Amino acid sequence: MSRSTAPPLPGQLLRFLLVGGMNTAVTGLLFYGLALALPPRVAFTVVYVGGLAFVTLATPKYVFRVRTRPRRRALLALWYVMTYVVGLGVVSALDAVFDSRSVIVVGTVLVTAPLGFAGGWLLVGRGADSISGRAGR
Repeated sequence: MSRSTAPPLPGQLLRFLLVGGMNTAVTGLLFYGLALALPPRVAFTVVYVGGLAFVTLATPKYVFRVRTRPRRRALLALWYVMTYVVGLGVVSALDAVFDSRSVIVVGTVLVTAPLGFAGGWLLVGRGADSISGRAGR
């Protein structure tokens, strides 16, 4: 199998879980806290913007160990914006059904986290359009 079509490597999955887990833990706690004072959709938007900046910078370098061109980072950011829209729909749907902030937060994370990995792997994880191939092995 060529590198561009190979499935994600176990190390990539582990690093995604670590980097994404850290991002999810921080933004999840902030989301929960803000959702106590703000409407859940507003709280989700606030924390997602901060998380978006972090993952757009960290995913190529730390998860997939590639240096990417700005165009790829922009595509990754766009992917995360689309994931945000999906997440916002999940927040709205869960908020309409459940009165539990915990259910809303966990349910949203369970949908958006796999989308985040898929986009990262498709757009930068396979090394496509990298500046200098794999770095930091």
